[in-house]
Amino acid sequence: MEKFSTWRDPSTGLAPFVYPLPPLSTNQFPRIAWAPFIPLAVFRTLCLLVVAVLFMAVDSLAIILSIFSVKFHSAFQYYYTTVFSRIALHLLGLTQIPSDPPFTHRTSSQKKITSDSVRPGDLIVCNWSSYVDIIYLAYLYNPIFVLPVLKDSRRGSGEDKLAAKVAGFETKNMIPMVLQTGHPPHYIHPRTSQLKSLTECLREARRLGRPVVFFPEGTTSNNRALLKCPKVDERSVGQFHGNVRIFCLAIKHDPATLLKSSMTVPIPSWPLNLMHVGRSQMVPVMAPLCLSPRSISLKYPKNSGAVFEVDSSSSTTTAAAVTMNLVSSLDLSFDTLSQVSKLKITNHISCVHKASFLEYARSRKS
Repeated sequence: MEKFSTWRDPSTGLAPFVYPLPPLSTNQFPRIAWAPFIPLAVFRTLCLLVVAVLFMAVDSLAIILSIFSVKFHSAFQYYYTTVFSRIALHLLGLTQIPSDPPFTHRTSSQKKITSDSVRPGDLIVCNWSSYVDIIYLAYLYNPIFVLPVLKDSRRGSGEDKLAAKVAGFETKNMIPMVLQTGHPPHYIHPRTSQLKSLTECLREARRLGRPVVFFPEGTTSNNRALLKCPKVDERSVGQFHGNVRIFCLAIKHDPATLLKSSMTVPIPSWPLNLMHVGRSQMVPVMAPLCLSPRSISLKYPKNSGAVFEVDSSSSTTTAAAVTMNLVSSLDLSFDTLSQVSKLKITNHISCVHKASFLEYARSRKS
């Protein structure tokens, strides 16, 4: 991996954009041994495509319901998104998912106690490593996904060129987010349409009856580290009024083994990440009864500080102070995310480096 040393974070020694490989072993399978699994992998990938097409068809028809009732459309959208997402997760090998929803705790007597449930307008700060994260979060919450759009500082020099600053935010639904997986973040240009502030995203989510999932890293990593976040300031957040609860949720994937490739997507594949989907379908999802299926684990705070609340209801609190509180809460939530996931935050490598890494990776293949 020395050829990727330029994109290795010097402070942590981690290379967050390198595709994770299984540990070295003397027991290597010959390539011909995988041949019987190819037709099954193709079949499951085609099934996923059919599920995606059906979902988009239902989603397009459901827009008609929003003309008559936004609440009814939101409820209907939640249920069909849950159904299609669960089918997709099963086809991807996640035959079993965590039985307890996030932010749920169990006592010693195994009695379920829910500390806080995510409600419309709440903000979930989450890491991002795979399209599986998108589908699973859609299965849980049917959220609005929010990505940072960066100021175009790539033409600068020195620290200014590497400093990622957020100009605004863009909102996406499940399918566009799956297609965006692995790609670098977008940059603002003079002809870019008007961006949304985070406050506008939260206001829209509350109106539509959906929570917001925010990926502060801006792009995917290999699930071995958290990328240094682009800087969010008061201008990109916008003047905040009201109250919002901020949840921290970390998603961790199984490491790669000889029988299972990693589900993380630090490098996108053409077309539409289907090559990665097909490769991950080879083993073990073809024979879940013989081989262990895939699994994911959820990490979140399990104490009184699990939820950060920002409230502007006090008459003595100014709008600027509330906005500053929201910005600091976002920074604190990302630090909390690092603690609960036990993933280090890179001090140098960020989403700004993703584009140059992909260019170098493509040049190595050509």
